Amino acid sequence: MKATPQEQWRLLDVAETDRLLAQAAHRRKTLPELAELSQLAVQRRDLAEEVVRLATEVSDAQEEEAQVEHDLQPARARLERNQKTVDDGLLSDHKALVGLTDEIEHLKRRISDLEDTELEAMQRLEDAQKVHEEADRRRLTLDDHIRGVLKSRDDQFAEIDRQLKQLTEQRRAQAAGIPADLLKLYETLRTRTGQGAGRLHRGVCESCGITINAADLRRFASAGEDEVLRCEECDRILVRTADSGL
Repeated sequence: MKATPQEQWRLLDVAETDRLLAQAAHRRKTLPELAELSQLAVQRRDLAEEVVRLATEVSDAQEEEAQVEHDLQPARARLERNQKTVDDGLLSDHKALVGLTDEIEHLKRRISDLEDTELEAMQRLEDAQKVHEEADRRRLTLDDHIRGVLKSRDDQFAEIDRQLKQLTEQRRAQAAGIPADLLKLYETLRTRTGQGAGRLHRGVCESCGITINAADLRRFASAGEDEVLRCEECDRILVRTADSGL
């Protein structure tokens, strides 16, 4: 294959742009924010589950307190009625009075037990609410942090995408001056090896970093300037320049 030195030099420009494109694409895929967001997503899921669990505990404590209060109301009302009956002297029958007095004492004990239970339920509710509120604050703080990381990611995405667009347009302009067959060979090699062409610099192939042997260097030196050379080691296109050492 033949191509003018100028056309071959343009391959180096394209290769450099391809390198920058690959770097930008890799940077976009490996932003630290992406790994952090993955970890934060797990934390957010676990914390959300914790908040739901704690909210259920609050609800259970509220129901427990409400049930105790529901049991207390009729007991207090009955005690009040019984006590009023005794205080008003409405019972003349001694046996009935003793029975009612015993019931009053039973109601007082029952109410005392329920009030103790209610205090315990209120304390459990207060504790559950505090724990739930603290977990919810942690969730809100985590959400704020996630939003900050998302903004940082999106800002970097936008900058990298701008670079990718600029480099893509630059590459299109560079490739426009390269013969179709040479560009096709370059693309084939780049697809296969990750790099299509490199400079021959002071006897070294810059694509693979291997020093060219003396026999190949003599062959390269005698080749016409429009001859497209290939590295015997990596098979990539070798582009000669003034610093090739030939």
